[in-house]
Amino acid sequence: MESVIKTQAELRACYDNFPDIEEVTKRNKVNIEKAEKLTQAILSETPSGNVAERDTACHILYHLLGQGNQECLFFDSSQGMKLHDASGSLADIHVQERPFVLKLNNIDGLGDKKYINGGDHNLNAIQALENAVEKNESHAVIDDIVERLAKAHNVDKENIVIKNFYLGSCGVVYLVTDLPNNVIKSLNNVSEKLQEQFEEFKAAKIHPLLYRPAFDIAQFDVRGNKIFSDQEQTYQIGPSGRKQLYTPPAGWARYGLKVLGRYGNDEWLHPFGHPENWYRAYHGTGRAIAADFGKSSDDAFDKQYASIDAAASIHKTGFREARVAVHGAGIYCSPDPTFPENGYVGTVTMNTKQGPKSFMCMLQVAVNPDGVKIATNEIWVALEPKDIRTYGILIKEV
Repeated sequence: MESVIKTQAELRACYDNFPDIEEVTKRNKVNIEKAEKLTQAILSETPSGNVAERDTACHILYHLLGQGNQECLFFDSSQGMKLHDASGSLADIHVQERPFVLKLNNIDGLGDKKYINGGDHNLNAIQALENAVEKNESHAVIDDIVERLAKAHNVDKENIVIKNFYLGSCGVVYLVTDLPNNVIKSLNNVSEKLQEQFEEFKAAKIHPLLYRPAFDIAQFDVRGNKIFSDQEQTYQIGPSGRKQLYTPPAGWARYGLKVLGRYGNDEWLHPFGHPENWYRAYHGTGRAIAADFGKSSDDAFDKQYASIDAAASIHKTGFREARVAVHGAGIYCSPDPTFPENGYVGTVTMNTKQGPKSFMCMLQVAVNPDGVKIATNEIWVALEPKDIRTYGILIKEV
């Protein structure tokens, strides 16, 4: 029971942090206009080219998150701008599945079933639904939910895929596999349609990277900034009896992200050396070829920017299944900071005040010891998005 409750809390921390669909489509028009101006101001200035300065990081991050200010926005919450910060979802940049979340007060009446609301009754109901999803078994409540979701999104039932459920009061995590190219247009009035379909509607949320991702420049946390020397000692980190080696990224500059206080407790990251610390690893943007962009080999394709632009293309065409998934589905990372450099992290060249420079960029992540498959000494697989958290952006001049 303790393990189940812990898993439910992790799911809730992951999915409740998604932005409301209404927030990103309608309610924030004024803030979006402010963010567009800030984005243009940042991009119009030539970066210094110094990896230790924030303007350089912003330009590189822009390449990581999107192309053109219609695809990616910068905003500054310290100046009163209020948008959803996507920095907590950076580890998902090339994950194909970017779900929606429907939150209900309860599931009573769905599938013509009666449920007692509250306490262990809710947990038992959620577990029953999760078991049905895991075993791909028919369930009256799930069938009813799928039918209602299909009507709200105006798609066939076959295009609704239930991923899982979580407690709080009831969260339904699902995919819409046939979203039109114009994601923005397809989201118009979705919340209203979901409210019409579900009497116990509470909220409708969307993956932060599915719709015009925004990055809060105030989320850079100077406490996590560090220039790693070329000679770094190693550490053992993680639960007692299951520790893994942490090798700092020698020669890289790290921009810390404000993650403390985001997930209920900070022991997964702070203080360093705590037995509840998660393992440390590194996450690149993947090997990218023309096929990853939905293009033929004859299409114009700049390989120089392939690995970086792969992250941006997710918003337009979506990714195919990984061409190489030898170790199963999940989010791949490595405990070895040099491993992603072997083709998994692209090089981007841009003009700076010091002339043209080339940079590499990868993410420093923490991985849940209870949610990672250690495939080899160099390759780990985080089984679910909730099991991997980005806490730093790493940049190195090539």
